[in-house]
Parts: sequence; structure tokens; C-alpha cells
Amino acid sequence: MRRRAARATALALAAAATLAAGCRSYQPSPLDLDAARRDFLARSLDGPALAEFSARLRGHAATNAADGTGNGETDAATAAPFDPSDGISLAEAEAIALVFNGALRAARLEAGVTRATAENAGLWSDPTLGVDLSRIVNGATDDVEALASLAFTLPLSGRLELEKAQAGAEHDAALTRIARDEWTLVAELRRAWTRRAALAAEAAATREFLERVAQVMAVVDRMESAGEIARIEARLIRIEDAKLRVALHALDAELLRATHAIESILGLPPRDDRRFDTDFIALSAQAQQQGHDALVARALRTAPTLAVARAEHEVAERRLAREIRAQWPDVALAPGFGEQDGDTQAVLGIGVTLPLLNGNRRGIAEADAAREAARGRAEGEVARVVGALLAAEERLAAALARRALLESTLVPLVDTQYAEAREVARLGEVNTLILLESLTQQLDAKLQLIAARAAEADAIVDIEHLAGPDTSGPDTASHGTDR
Repeated sequence: MRRRAARATALALAAAATLAAGCRSYQPSPLDLDAARRDFLARSLDGPALAEFSARLRGHAATNAADGTGNGETDAATAAPFDPSDGISLAEAEAIALVFNGALRAARLEAGVTRATAENAGLWSDPTLGVDLSRIVNGATDDVEALASLAFTLPLSGRLELEKAQAGAEHDAALTRIARDEWTLVAELRRAWTRRAALAAEAAATREFLERVAQVMAVVDRMESAGEIARIEARLIRIEDAKLRVALHALDAELLRATHAIESILGLPPRDDRRFDTDFIALSAQAQQQGHDALVARALRTAPTLAVARAEHEVAERRLAREIRAQWPDVALAPGFGEQDGDTQAVLGIGVTLPLLNGNRRGIAEADAAREAARGRAEGEVARVVGALLAAEERLAAALARRALLESTLVPLVDTQYAEAREVARLGEVNTLILLESLTQQLDAKLQLIAARAAEADAIVDIEHLAGPDTSGPDTASHGTDR
């Protein structure tokens, strides 16, 4: 009898050891930050990831052009070959950012956690192997009896299917947040691009002004030497030239910082020889063609922040369904085999939790409240998006009106004033103060026009950011994610 009990115990222990041997073992993976630094500094724009992503965008644009759903300038930009060697365009910069931006890369890796949860949710609980040993002492005999059992749970309540559905919804929500972050990054890049384009335009206008001032100064020097103008009058020209050179130096420094800001968004190391296009964002045609009601309808359909709100509400729905189902118990079975009183016995234990005292009321109440909170966040986000869209449209209308007024009135006036002042000077009647004032007014008008174009571009970016990607154009979201 003692040998039989020992044999049953040894068999149970051997089975447990066999199962443990099949478990995964831990393998350390230490950080190598120096290698990460080297990889960052060696990052190249001709790698396979960029080529593959740009090819995907071109294929998307070609499909839209074929079925007539493209949006013109955007499709043309993405359909162009990816060639950053001749200067990086905005479309190329967006592709680079979606591939290399550090925050997006980290977010995609974080989505691997919810993906792992979704892939492994809804599994049965591991069975429990147990051995019941008893020793009988009756004076004449001293026997040890054993009973081995294997307990497992039958998920008859259906909670595992709901657990898997909730995990899938949580992973979808994580991917939706990544798509929102990608669209936000595109908007951030476009704003930085606008700022850099405005600074480059201001620097170019200032350099042109300095060239014209240099021509005036040559004339002033000759007139001063001939005694035709006073030294104090000539000094005004030199003061204006010095002021603009200092301003140009500050503009060049700001332009360099703006360039580094774009490189940071792109996830690229700073380089002196990297060139970016200096064009303003060409999205005005699309933004102006859609009225407020159309933009609101588009936002309700495609706004990434609203998509996240919908996904989070779906998670809350799935959680509540799982918590409600959890109040219904599963059946626990524990079949066993052993010997007792010299007889071989087979037993079956059955257990059911009765939802009488707890009934998972806390979990259900918390999930119900979480669903209402998700609903409130979604409704609040709708109000925010609609209000922000209206404000952005008003800013766009004001910027367009300002630019139209500048182009139709102020710019022609100052150009005419400068042209007439030069013509008078050509005829030999040089009035340096009038010429200088004409130049200054011309530069100021150009700077105002640049500011109006920048404000217009910023408003367009805000509208596009709020409304979400136009479904008629190429899809640049969710790169590198696996739904």
C-alpha cells in the first residue's frame, strides 16, 4: 500500500515537472544606449522603410486619380517619386516623420502590449494538479493512501469570449490613438514648415531690401562727397542698413532653429547640408471648397480625436458586458484517481460559485460608470471640435481678407511709390529720404503679406487637423501598425 501511494505521488510530481519544463524561460535584454546613439546619427533617408512607405503613398494616389476621388495638389505631391537628394518637400517630410519620429515609434511598440493581450485573451485557466495524502494509524497497520486529482474550470458562462472581445477593443483603441498621434504629428510638422517658410521669405525680402539700400548708399556716398547732401542725412541710410543687417542676422538664427525643429519632428540628426523646400502649404483649395456644415460632417466621420472617443466608448461597452457576464459562474471540475482501503477509486469533484452575496456588483457598477464617463468625453469632444472648427474658419477668412487687401491696395501702392522715386532719381533729382521711405514701406508691405500667408496656412492646418484626413485623399495614418 505504501508503495502504491509513493507511486501515485511520484507520477503526479513527474507530470508537474513535465509541464513546468514546457514553460518559457527568461532571457535578459539589456539596453545599449550607445548603439542607439550610433544608429540615430547614421540614420539615412534611402533606407527600405522610407522607400516602401513612399511607394505605398504613390500607389494610394494613383488609385485615387484613376477613380476620380483624388484631391489635386496633394495627390500630385504624393505621386511624385521620393527623392530627398534634391531638397526635402513637405510630402516627403511627412513620410519621413511617420517612419522615423521617435514618439510614434515608441507608441507603436506600446501597441504591442495590447496586441499581445488580445492575442492571448480568452484562454482557459490552467488546470490544477493536486495530490491528497492521508495516513491511517490503527495500531496494527500504518498505511499511507493517496488520491491524485486534476481540477479545471469549464467556461460555460461565455465570459472568455467577452474577455477576448474586450481585449480586441482595447487593441483597436490603441491603434486608433496611434492614428490620432500620427495625424497630430503631421499637423505639427505643417505648422513648423509654415514657420520656417515664413522666416525664409522674410530673410529673402530683407536681403533684397539690403541690395537696394546698397545701391542707394552708393549714390548717397557720391552726393555726400560732392557736398550735395548733409552728413546727417546720409547717416540715416547707413543706420537703416545696419538695423536691417542685425535683423537679418537674427532671422538667419531663427531659420536655423526652425530647421532643427523640423529635423527633430522628422526624427533625423541635425545636418548642415540638409535642404528643405521653402514653399507655403498648398491646402487652401481643399479647405475653401468645403463649407462649415461639410467640414463638421467630415469631422464627425473622420476626426481622429472623435475616432479615439468612439474606440474608448466601445472598450467601455465591452467591459460592462464582460462584468455583467462575470456574475454567472463557471463550473469547476476536479476528477481524481487513487486508492483507499485497498480499493482503487475514481472521484469527481464539482464546484459552482453562487452569486448570492457578491454577484460582481462592484465590477458592474464601475464598468457602468466608466461607460457613462466615456460617453461624456465623446460628447465633450464633439463640442470642442465643432467650436474649434468654427474659430479656425474665422481665422482663415480673416487671413484671406487681409491678404486680398494687401495684394489689391498696399502692395501696388508701395511698388508704385518706389518705382516713381527711382524714376525721379534717374532723372537726377535724388531725394534720399523719400527713396529710403519708399524702400522701407515696400519691405513692410512684403512682411505683412508673408505674415498673412503664414496665418492663412496655419488656419488651414488647424482645419485639416480638426476635420481629420480626407477619405478622398491618400491615407497617411496607421503606418507600421497591424490591425
